[in-house]
Amino acid sequence: MSNLSGLLPIVIVIVAFYFLFIKPNKARRKLLTDMQGSLVPGVRVMTTSGIFGVVTTVTEEIVTVEIASGVNIELVPAAIGKIIVPQSAEGSAARDEIQEGEL
Repeated sequence: MSNLSGLLPIVIVIVAFYFLFIKPNKARRKLLTDMQGSLVPGVRVMTTSGIFGVVTTVTEEIVTVEIASGVNIELVPAAIGKIIVPQSAEGSAARDEIQEGEL
């Protein structure tokens, strides 16, 4: 019986580690790969290094992003950090009200 009581804290730590670190990371990684797989030309993106641009071409291994007029860079899809969704005037006003209320 004493062997089980000594093993219980170790099992609890392993289970907690799984639910606190591994499982959320898997979900985050899945969302990121789904987003990177849905890239299409014309979408505004931000790279993982903070560069903003518009996707011009997409292949399986290379994404070409125009960062300035006539300036294109080629990236692997994993370098795309997020898709920038344009905000309508109505949406930004509502967002501003929420942010002011939170302060």
